[in-house]
Amino acid sequence: MGCCGSTKRVLPEPATVSEYDTFLALLKEPLDAGNPHGWKIKKDWPAHFVNGNFKMRVALRKHESGNPNMLLRADGKYKGVTPQDFADFLLAVENIPGFKESYDVETLPNGCIKYLCVKAPGFTARDHCWKYSFEMLGDGSIFACIRTTVHETCPPKNSAIRAYYYNASLFKMSTEEGVMEMTEFIFQDLQGYLPPCLLNAALPLGTLQANAMEMKHLQNRTAE
Repeated sequence: MGCCGSTKRVLPEPATVSEYDTFLALLKEPLDAGNPHGWKIKKDWPAHFVNGNFKMRVALRKHESGNPNMLLRADGKYKGVTPQDFADFLLAVENIPGFKESYDVETLPNGCIKYLCVKAPGFTARDHCWKYSFEMLGDGSIFACIRTTVHETCPPKNSAIRAYYYNASLFKMSTEEGVMEMTEFIFQDLQGYLPPCLLNAALPLGTLQANAMEMKHLQNRTAE
C-alpha cells in the first residue's frame, strides 16, 4: 500500500474479548530494542516535566490488521490531575480541534455512544460514531475505551468521511505524590486519500501537542 491514500483499507475487527483484556494484552508487549512486536520508541521520556506538569513517552508499531496506519502507545505522567479529570475530558468532545457538532446517540450501562464531526482547514470533514466504555477499578484507577461502532441513528453522511478510531486508556494515581499516570493505545484511520505515512510521521508530535492542550484546559478549569 505504501504511502498512498486510499478509501479501501482493512479496518480492525471488533474485539473478541473485553476491551480491558484487549488493553492488558497490549500492555504486556515490551518496548525494549528488538522486541518481537516491532515497537519503536519515537519520543522517549524527557528529563523534566514539560511546562512543569506532564511528561510522555510515545512508541509506534505496525497494526496487526495490515492497515498502513500505525498503532500508537503513549505513556504519561501528569501533575495536579486525577483519573476522573481525564475520563471527563474524553467525553468533552467540544474541546477537540476542528469540532463542528456532536450529539448523544445512546446511553449504555457503562458508557454511551456519541456522534461527532470535526473539520480541519482545507480538508473534508470527518465524522465518527463512538462507543465509550468505562471501568472503575478497585484501586481508584479508571479504564476508558473509545471505539468506532455503527448505530442506526447515526449512519455515514455525504457531507463527511466516516473515520475509524480506537483509544484504550488506563488512568491511575502514581506512587509519586500528586502525580497521575496514564497508558493509552490509539489507532485511527481517517480514510479518504490522506497518505498514512504522513499521518504516521505526525503522530508523536501530535500526541504531545494534544496532551499539552489537555493539561492547559484542565488547569484553566481548576483555576476558575
